[in-house]
Amino acid sequence: MKIKLLQKILLITGLALFVTVQLQGQSLREAIETFNTGMELVDTDIEAAIENIERSHEMALQLGAEGEELQVQAEIQLPGLYYSRALAIYRERDIPGAVDAFEQAIEKSEQFDDPETKRRSESVLHQLYAMLGDAQFRETNNEEALELFDKALEINPQHARSYLGKSLVYRRLEDTENFKRSIDRTIETALATENEQIFQTAESTARDYFLLRGIRAKGESEYERALELLKTSLEYDQSFSETHFIIASIYNEQSLFQNAVNSARRAISLTDGSQNETAKIYFELGKAYEGLGNSEQACDAYKNAAHGQYEASAKYQMEHILKCQ
Repeated sequence: MKIKLLQKILLITGLALFVTVQLQGQSLREAIETFNTGMELVDTDIEAAIENIERSHEMALQLGAEGEELQVQAEIQLPGLYYSRALAIYRERDIPGAVDAFEQAIEKSEQFDDPETKRRSESVLHQLYAMLGDAQFRETNNEEALELFDKALEINPQHARSYLGKSLVYRRLEDTENFKRSIDRTIETALATENEQIFQTAESTARDYFLLRGIRAKGESEYERALELLKTSLEYDQSFSETHFIIASIYNEQSLFQNAVNSARRAISLTDGSQNETAKIYFELGKAYEGLGNSEQACDAYKNAAHGQYEASAKYQMEHILKCQ
C-alpha cells in the first residue's frame, strides 16, 4: 500500500517537473519571438520595436539563468533604440518631446552601462535645453529660462551659448552683479572653445550694458558711479570711441580738464565718422582746453566742432568767448 502511494507521488512530481520544463521552454521561445519581432520593427515602427524588446527583456529576467543570454541582447539594443526614437522626435521639431525622449535614452544608457549612447544623447540634449531656454527668454519667462540654461550647463559646462543666454536674462533683470559674472564666463568659455561669434556678441553686449548704465548715471549727476561703469565698459572694448567721449564729458563736468583732454583725444583717434559725427567730441575737447586756459588749442578744437548741431555753439564760443582769430 505504501509502495503504491510512493509511486503515485513520484509520478505526480515527474509530471510537474515535465510541465515546468515544457512551460519554461515555451516561455523562452515566446521571449525570443518577442525580441525578434521588435528587431524587425526597428526601421518601420520604433515605438513598437522598443515595446517588444522591453517586453522580451522582462520575460528574460523572469526566466532567470535560462533567459540570461536574451536579457543581455535586449540590454545591448535598448539604449540605442531609445536614442533613435529621440532623434526621430527631434526631426519632427517636437523639442519638448525630444527632450523627454533623450532624457529616457540617457536613463537607459546609465541603466545598461552604455556610455557612448549616453554621450551622444547628452550632446544633443544640452543644445535642446538651450533652445528651450531661448524660447522661455523670448516669452519673458526669466526664471524658467535660467533653469533651462543651467540644465544645459550641467551637461556641458563649456556651452558658451547657455552662458550668453543667462547673461541676457540678467541684463533684462538689471542684475549687474550676476550679469557681469555670467558674461565674463561666456567670454572665457567662448575663447576656450574657439567660438568667435559668441565671443564677439558677448563682448559687445557687455560693453553696451555698462556704457548705457554709465550714461544713465551721468544723467543723474552720479559722476563717480558713471565713471566706474564706463571704465568697466572699456574692459570689454578699449577701442570704442563713444565710451571715451562720454568719459571726457564727465571729466569736464568735474572740472578735471586734463583728464577730459586725454579722453577726448583718445575718442577722436578711434572714430572714423564724418565731421558731423566727430563734432561732439571736438566740442568737449574745446571745453577742456578752455578750462585749462589754453585758448589757442580750444579755438582749434571748436573750429573742428563747428558742424551740424554743434555749429552754432562752437561759433559762439569762438566769436564771443575766446575771440578766436
